[in-house]
Amino acid sequence: MNAMKLGTMVGALAIAFAGSTVNAAYTDDMNDASGFGGAFGAAAATDNLDGTVTFSKSAGASVDSGIIWSMPGGVKIDIADSEVTITADADESNDFINVNAIYFDAGGTFVGQSLVLSDTNQETPIDFSVASGAPAGAASYVLQIRILPFGAAEAAYTFDQISANAVPEPASLALLGLGGLMIMRRR
Repeated sequence: MNAMKLGTMVGALAIAFAGSTVNAAYTDDMNDASGFGGAFGAAAATDNLDGTVTFSKSAGASVDSGIIWSMPGGVKIDIADSEVTITADADESNDFINVNAIYFDAGGTFVGQSLVLSDTNQETPIDFSVASGAPAGAASYVLQIRILPFGAAEAAYTFDQISANAVPEPASLALLGLGGLMIMRRR
């Protein structure tokens, strides 16, 4: 097999692998509030019936408040899908949130927790990884989203989308690079 033919095959294979990692392992388009549960303090999630969900803290409640985000029904997210993107609704004036990842082992037992997103009210897509703070043995996670400031009488943050994506494997990235080099060499 000549180098040109090999380069074409590697390039095609790399494109196929690259395409398979683009889609989110789980994307919550906020068509309802089913991804939110486990509210504590004075927190609530409200379906706005327009493809957004507002996470709020009740008026007059100066307490630590938060909510859990997971797949519908409380299903935990696989740790392999560790790249998270939160998109806020740009039409809202959002208060601050922070996010903790709560980790579980393969049997569903709690194994740790880590702050993965510091206080922010950013309205453009917010990207972060839950893998860096994961303890040994972590197989899945949920996100605990807290509304800030803790001492505020009321606060709100409106979500447009949350997604959890797999991290491309190094072998896939190397294959994509090799295919690109072969294609460039062919020219």
